[in-house]
Amino acid sequence: MATRRLRLLLRIWTVIFLLGAIDFFVFPYLTVRILNSTAKSLGMHEVVALNAGQDFWLTLAVPYMILVAAFSWVAQRGERIQAQPVQFLMLAKVSSSLTSLALFLAGGFPYAFLANFLVDGAIVLITYWFNRTARSELVFPAQ
Repeated sequence: MATRRLRLLLRIWTVIFLLGAIDFFVFPYLTVRILNSTAKSLGMHEVVALNAGQDFWLTLAVPYMILVAAFSWVAQRGERIQAQPVQFLMLAKVSSSLTSLALFLAGGFPYAFLANFLVDGAIVLITYWFNRTARSELVFPAQ
C-alpha cells in the first residue's frame, strides 16, 4: 500500500514538474507577474521580471524541472520503486528550497523566493514521508 501511494505521488510530481518546465519556458513573464501580484496583496517585495539579458536563467530552470520530472518518472517505472532517483529528487528540491530561503532573506524579503521555499520545502516533506513509509519495499543500489 505504501509503495502504491509513493508511486502515485511520483507520477503526480512528474506531471507537475513537466508542466512547470513548460510554464518556465513559455510563460516566464506571466509567472513572475502572477507572483508579484500576490506579493502586492501581501505587502511584500516583488522580484524583477526577466528581460532579454536575464533569459539565460531559463536555460537552467527549464532543464532543472525536466530533471526532477525524470527522477520522479524513473523511480516509479519498474516493478519496484528505485530509491536513488527519489533521493536525487529530494536533494534537488532541498537545494532549491534552501537557495530560495537564502535569497529571500538576503534580498529584502521578495515574495517569489518565500513562495518557492515553501512549495519546494513542502514537496520535500511530502515525498520524504511517502518514501519513509515505503522504505522497506524500495530497491537500493548495490554497494
